[in-house]
Amino acid sequence: MSINSSHKLTPRAVPERRETRVADQIAEVMMRHRIDRVFGIPGGTISPVFDALYGAGIELVTCQHETMAVYAAAGYARATGCPGVVAVTSGPGALNALTGLAAACRDELPVLILSGEADMRNFGRSPLQDGSASGLDLMAMVRPITKYAELALRPERAPVVVDQALSVINNPPFGTAFISLPINLTHSSVLPARMPVMLSRGHEPDIGTCRRIANMLAGASRPAILLGVGAKRSEIGNVILEIAETLRIPVITDIEGKGVFPETHPLSLGVFGIASRGAANAYIDESIDLLLTIGCRFDDTSTGGYADVLRPSYGQLIQLDHDPERIGRSYAPDVAMCADLGRTLQLIQEHLPTPTPQMILHRDRMIREVQPEIIEPEVNEDSQAPHDPRLLAPLMRDIFGPEAVFCCDIGNHLLFTAQNLLVERPDGFWVSYGLGGMGSGLGTAIGMQLAYGYLRQVVCMIGDGGLLMTGSELATCVRYQIPLVTVVFDDRRLGMVDDGFNVLFGRTPTFSTPDIDFVTFARSMGLASERIEHLSQAREVIEANKGKPLLLVMPTDQNIKPYNPRIEAVSGEDG
Repeated sequence: MSINSSHKLTPRAVPERRETRVADQIAEVMMRHRIDRVFGIPGGTISPVFDALYGAGIELVTCQHETMAVYAAAGYARATGCPGVVAVTSGPGALNALTGLAAACRDELPVLILSGEADMRNFGRSPLQDGSASGLDLMAMVRPITKYAELALRPERAPVVVDQALSVINNPPFGTAFISLPINLTHSSVLPARMPVMLSRGHEPDIGTCRRIANMLAGASRPAILLGVGAKRSEIGNVILEIAETLRIPVITDIEGKGVFPETHPLSLGVFGIASRGAANAYIDESIDLLLTIGCRFDDTSTGGYADVLRPSYGQLIQLDHDPERIGRSYAPDVAMCADLGRTLQLIQEHLPTPTPQMILHRDRMIREVQPEIIEPEVNEDSQAPHDPRLLAPLMRDIFGPEAVFCCDIGNHLLFTAQNLLVERPDGFWVSYGLGGMGSGLGTAIGMQLAYGYLRQVVCMIGDGGLLMTGSELATCVRYQIPLVTVVFDDRRLGMVDDGFNVLFGRTPTFSTPDIDFVTFARSMGLASERIEHLSQAREVIEANKGKPLLLVMPTDQNIKPYNPRIEAVSGEDG
């Protein structure tokens, strides 16, 4: 209704609403959220959704396995900042996707899975691949690893559920969603719903607490800042840099926060825990009196086995996070706040007192005491196979430059890469360490390279065990001509497990890998590939295949071992 000049209510023309297929309404929701690609594997119960996405012009990236499709969607989300979407069929399709979903949940990545489901009219009659409560009960499985999960039971609600899920997961703290769509529902046609989307906003920080933290940072004698996965996802690198430079506070990251603070900066002490190069441990071991942690997961690997030094005995611990589940979980903080991290750090910066010259000189002196332990990794191309695995990451960085993105799988190659690669940008290094699944590096790298196209080079560092587990996904690179460069550390064994058994038990079963010719394997899929017998070959091979999917096989020396604090965490001994 509206009011005319004579103050009488007159009817307003209402646009005609027509019934449309639910699957097509879901595709319209995707377009409103600017989803341009959907990853997955087609199947019977999800087929109406695939058809609708295809009809809407949304690109369908068909992968070789559902887990890898979710990893790829997660990589796409990392690179674009938009939600990654996966469509899978019911039963084994949905179950295969759960490992990737759990990894995205732990890595705080906005990933939505649309899962097909059996005809809801047959629930309780044991239909094939029934995921309802009377069958596999998928909702019970996914709720612990999602921020939003729902089995759509009404056709009018299904598009609204998808709309809500995309809105929820794309607000800090980012997370995952799982929507189960019965096939009879997505086939049906109904009037589009008018229900608004549901939004989730970050908490506003307390100004008084921010002022207190600013004063604590200025008043400490030996402070440090520790950054984790939440800091990387919140894009707070610049404000952290300004706070650290103003008060001369050294900055440390865990493996998931690597790169948030530039590692060549004089205030950077590198990584603590997994992938530590020593400087961070040396500084913290000298009894810091204040530790400010930002977005840290505080699991056994990122804390060096829950090291006591991260909870200052004669100092204070400040814990900032946007995830309330992490507050006080591993260490009892003296000051804690759950709020939007970007806004929190801005308020802390605004309330920083002006540092005195004496403070600056004192803190600069402390940092210089450990600074000699930070040594720029040397690029050395004079190596014959089997190569020292510590040489590979510096060489790749030298070839591709500081703009390259390094994406690591799980294994010894991760430790060699992280310990010998200095990263300058928050998006320069990625590892899915929240769950630590083999294959996550390759899948994530594929999604990231697809997002970047030819604008930035992604380099996937993977072990021979991981490649054997997931290498068929390289066919996806060939199909879509994704110019990913994959570097396989080929030492013919499951190195991290093999080394761990020897340390823990003094012996090891046979954890060698099959004698696979990876070059022939890759070429059989149409992928360019070379075995690098001398490291000086690498530049020429990379240049000759620029802009193409490429696999570099690097025979590595299995007698060179990385430091792995994870072994201590699984030793069974009291910490």
